[in-house]
Amino acid sequence: MDKPKILYRGIKIDYNHLANFEFSKVPITLNYEPIIDKYGRKTVSDGNEYGIYMTDNLNMVLGAYGSLHNDGIPLTGRPTLNNRPILIPSIAIIYEINTDGLDIRKPFITDVLKGHYNNGFEGSEYITDYVPASNYKLYRVRIGEDLLHDEEDIDLTEKDIKAVVTKKLEMRRYHLELFANVLKNIPARKTNMWGKEELNILKSIYGTNGVKYVNENSIDTSNLEGMFKYLLAKTFKENELDIDFKTIKYLNSLKDHISNLEDLENTIKSDRIKNAIAKETFIKEKAGKPYFTTKFDNVEKTLKKLETWIAEKKQMMLQKQYKEIMNDVRWFESVDQTERRTR
Repeated sequence: MDKPKILYRGIKIDYNHLANFEFSKVPITLNYEPIIDKYGRKTVSDGNEYGIYMTDNLNMVLGAYGSLHNDGIPLTGRPTLNNRPILIPSIAIIYEINTDGLDIRKPFITDVLKGHYNNGFEGSEYITDYVPASNYKLYRVRIGEDLLHDEEDIDLTEKDIKAVVTKKLEMRRYHLELFANVLKNIPARKTNMWGKEELNILKSIYGTNGVKYVNENSIDTSNLEGMFKYLLAKTFKENELDIDFKTIKYLNSLKDHISNLEDLENTIKSDRIKNAIAKETFIKEKAGKPYFTTKFDNVEKTLKKLETWIAEKKQMMLQKQYKEIMNDVRWFESVDQTERRTR
């Protein structure tokens, strides 16, 4: 048999097994014993041949092992959101294996599973009994997505991959547990209404670099991205147990067509005017009939609040700039006086 020069292998490990797992510099072996079938052959639980499985099709391992969806272990206490467990995500590891010096062979496959050979991908599967550390390298290490974080590929140039993965997973677990504790105080009638948009907002609040963990007054608002983050933080921290998703969605809707801080101010001002006009029109249409203007009043309250926050932040930036200028002026004056004394 002409064996391929390069093969690929994919595995998944969960958070509980990370402490005893090594990503490199150790041989690849199997950590379980074979099952001897009625013919005396070494097999695995599904009846296929026992061995370290590999493939010549990279797309197979990337598809079958490299993408993680709802894959992981539940948090302690098994909290849920909308009847789905909140999971600490698994890690997907793809190896690139050099077959030089390896005893590789094509495995025997049970008749029942032949339709699933190579997970339905083109190409062939191979097995071996042992892969020395010198015969493989990491092709990709990926932490899967979870409720508050997107999937993330690890930089393979890092000296200690395990330390990096462990730190990131511990931080994710902290974020997830913090949110799970908050979730206990939010009625199910509210969380049942959360969709994809709300979950993405929760990522920006409780996920990596989320506004939950920052002092909003420390955010640099001299640029548009910083101002949006500041407004998100202010909105969230007004009532952390009853997140104002409506206002946050409005802010998010502006990001696609706002290019600078002046545009942001003008758009909010324009939307206030449009809301006022819509309110007047509504009142005229309801002449002689009972009506409520709560919807318009709430929009006005929100937009005015955003305008006020932006104005306050601009004033703080102007004061800061003034102090910096005055400090520079004092420095130049002190230098000038020193030079005069030395003449």
